[in-house]
Amino acid sequence: MTPPPAVICVKEVRPHGDCTLVVLCGEIDIHTAPGVIEFLDDLTYDNDTDLLIDLRPVDFMDFAGVRLLERTRTRSSGRHGRLRLICTGRATLYLLHHPRLRLGYEILSELPAPVPPQAAA
Repeated sequence: MTPPPAVICVKEVRPHGDCTLVVLCGEIDIHTAPGVIEFLDDLTYDNDTDLLIDLRPVDFMDFAGVRLLERTRTRSSGRHGRLRLICTGRATLYLLHHPRLRLGYEILSELPAPVPPQAAA
């Protein structure tokens, strides 16, 4: 039995300081994106999620991947949430920086040092 697409494309999820690191891998396309969307929707349920999505292990991403990132950014950007991407792949960077799309993602080239979570007041 083949694992669901989200399981194939979500390599790792773990806390990284004050945010959640999600490492995606493989091909993010029309076939795998729905499963990844469902997975990321669960993570962004409260609308105040700080996500760091690592796209470096992604071999291929088409517009379905861009749509899932847009949906995730919208869902995570409540009062205090945000979405940052880590990406070094030439083709994926081209897609994310395409001038007609005007996506404006915060894109990092490496995993930043973790920022400790703020203590609850």
